[in-house]
Amino acid sequence: MNSNPSHTLLKGGTLLLHEEHGRVIPRKADLLIRDDRIARIDDDIQPPAASKVIDCAGNLISPGFIDTHRHLWQTQQKGLHCDQILLDYYHSGNLASSHYGPNDAFCGVLGSCMEAIDAGTTTVVDHAHVNYSFHHSKAGLSILPSYITKKQFVGKSPPELEMDKFKKLAKEQPFGPNGRVRLGFAMDTMFVQAKVLRDAFIEAREHGAQLLTSHLTKVSMMDNMPSAVTTLHDNGLLGSDTLLSHANNITKEELLWIEVAGAHLSSTPMSELQMGHGHPICLEADFLPLSSIGTDSNSINTSSIPVQANTALQITRARQMAKNITDGTWDGSIGPRAEDAFNLGTVLGARAIGLGDEIGSLTVGKKADIVIFQGQSPTMVLASDRDPVAAIILHSSVRDVQTVIVDGIIRKENGSLCPIVVPTDITQHAETSSSRNEVLEWKDVANLLSDSRLRLEAVKSEIYEEDAARNGLIRSFLEAMAGNLS
Repeated sequence: MNSNPSHTLLKGGTLLLHEEHGRVIPRKADLLIRDDRIARIDDDIQPPAASKVIDCAGNLISPGFIDTHRHLWQTQQKGLHCDQILLDYYHSGNLASSHYGPNDAFCGVLGSCMEAIDAGTTTVVDHAHVNYSFHHSKAGLSILPSYITKKQFVGKSPPELEMDKFKKLAKEQPFGPNGRVRLGFAMDTMFVQAKVLRDAFIEAREHGAQLLTSHLTKVSMMDNMPSAVTTLHDNGLLGSDTLLSHANNITKEELLWIEVAGAHLSSTPMSELQMGHGHPICLEADFLPLSSIGTDSNSINTSSIPVQANTALQITRARQMAKNITDGTWDGSIGPRAEDAFNLGTVLGARAIGLGDEIGSLTVGKKADIVIFQGQSPTMVLASDRDPVAAIILHSSVRDVQTVIVDGIIRKENGSLCPIVVPTDITQHAETSSSRNEVLEWKDVANLLSDSRLRLEAVKSEIYEEDAARNGLIRSFLEAMAGNLS
């Protein structure tokens, strides 16, 4: 049940290795895992005693994918947003968090984590804007089975109360076996006074926030709102621990501020294209070195990082081609490469969250966060031999994700999610399946999610009027704009 042997040997697969400049070098070799680390990469490694051997012949072995912007709690809202823009999502998705109790937060995070693992994601930056109480925060933290950078969101209640919660959690971190869960801090800048923002960021850093994040969103309804980059820059808050989401419409000057500060960006291509943010910028030449990729929410779109990267790749190629034709500058080149898209979810993602020395590539000494793709499925056959990176970015689906290893633990095997052992408390540091822990199969989690969704819908039907909520949001944005213009 999660009681893996101390050694696991991946035998005979094609490893996608990164050289120092980020180029991917496919190599047929064996990979040995010892505990939570990659111990050896070589030809014909003999399995140590009592080790688990996985036959990877014909398969591709990739670093686990890194999702640098996601709201894990929103699983129960899947299917709500298919024809919505950001304005609709604010009330139907974001503000719906007010209906969530701690158990709903637990279920949402659990379902989202398992869906992410199913798609080959092994690290998530969770912008957790459902933390209405310390119990909500602990519920969300208690079931993070993968190696995750967990972010604590601030802004649902007065800042002093949020900081009290943050300090309590900061004293207990890191959480989980091998410190899998690390605490971050999130605060959006739009409706926050400069002094409150400065004090919160400074205090979060002082109390051990590993990463600080903020939405950087500019859409039509926010045209006159202050830029998050400008606000952070003017207050001296940008740093190498800063991660900004979306950033579709930032200026060259703002990009320079981000670069000089050593900060990074997270694009979420599918949600940005739908919700009205604008075109994803992560694969544009000036942005790529500072970028990473996320999914935003599994209630909006797929959890597959390769599919998100594919979307960004093709839309960027199309935009560049259209611009070159309009300008008369077309030179026959295609634009960004499939390898660039792959790196957004691996080495660049690790760099963006300050974990480049720990994850993001198949390197001896790094965490054993690994995805094994079927190489001979109907979608992957031939492509996996000719160009493994293209096979993953342009041809693969979640069905092709055969095995997922997180922190040395097998979480998906032979195409199926493994049972999850629910910790008794967020401070539990042992990977155990003792009688005190609840063990859940995926079907159990699906039932929990269904029950939670029905309860949330019942609450919503009693207190919620959609037109009134939408109109109220429009009014609040207009008032905020008027205030900023005056």
